[in-house]
Amino acid sequence: MAICAACGVAVVFVPELPGTRASGVARWLTPAKALIQLSLRYRTDDHLWFTFFHEIAHVLRHGKTDVWIDVLISRMNSRNLPELETADDVQRFAEGIGVAPGIVVGRLQHDSHWPYSQGNELKRQLLFPNVSTGE
Repeated sequence: MAICAACGVAVVFVPELPGTRASGVARWLTPAKALIQLSLRYRTDDHLWFTFFHEIAHVLRHGKTDVWIDVLISRMNSRNLPELETADDVQRFAEGIGVAPGIVVGRLQHDSHWPYSQGNELKRQLLFPNVSTGE
């Protein structure tokens, strides 16, 4: 998140607000400072990164720049997704493009290449630390 801070974008993690179904939000605090809040709503790495890049796209598109980014799996690499059939295929593909295997699984599921019951063991669970115990 240091890269974001260096660019004037604060990224914070907040508990999900009950009943909101919000995974993230982006807004401008000043003309030069943006804020991205992420809730870890689904508690998996694929959802976290999708939400982060979704919110950063809002900052880029609605800010003062006209910048386009590839989100996690480029269009060129996404052409290979239908060929992935096993967890080992996913791990090799993910390593080759430099993303976590859970992100690839989430994309396979989202694009209906895999059912939502397949590949979930490759997703990393994300949890907020227990504030009262520090764990």
